Amino acid sequence: MKFAYAARDREVAFIIRLLTIFGVVEQRQMRLLFNHLSNRSYGQILARLRREGLAYFSPDGQFLATSRYSLDHGKTLESVMVFWAFIKMRDNVLDFCASDPPAILSFSSAAKDYDLIPGSKQNIPAINAARTVVAEATVRLIVVDDLSTLDEVEPRLVNDYGILVGPNGVEQIYKM
Repeated sequence: MKFAYAARDREVAFIIRLLTIFGVVEQRQMRLLFNHLSNRSYGQILARLRREGLAYFSPDGQFLATSRYSLDHGKTLESVMVFWAFIKMRDNVLDFCASDPPAILSFSSAAKDYDLIPGSKQNIPAINAARTVVAEATVRLIVVDDLSTLDEVEPRLVNDYGILVGPNGVEQIYKM
């Protein structure tokens, strides 16, 4: 099912839910995710969220967050990286929710369950420790901005993938 169809007429709720889970995303990412909206409709939604105190814009206008404090939590890069992967997978998503660490988000598709996991250097020990806790049927999508980081991850026998993101989105997906 297309994400645009699933989110239609519920965009405000989806944006609030996504911001709550991710904390911080780039404004251009959110616009890309909701590209089915006209510029006017999208602008009205953001203005409403800002007016009601549900969205905060960074001073430079680059980031959209739940609050000013979300920008300062130090995990902005991780959130942005994982959000690129979510955008790539959006048309496969039937439902999503916040996940237990080290993952940020879990989502279901027609066939499988997925965990989106930031593959930062600080998160690698938690990823390796959780490899036996996550069900084998769950696909772990480990999102990195440097391919060498995946070398430190201890992959499971099946259902582990690395997603390389760049400044403008997903560049490559690798089976680990």
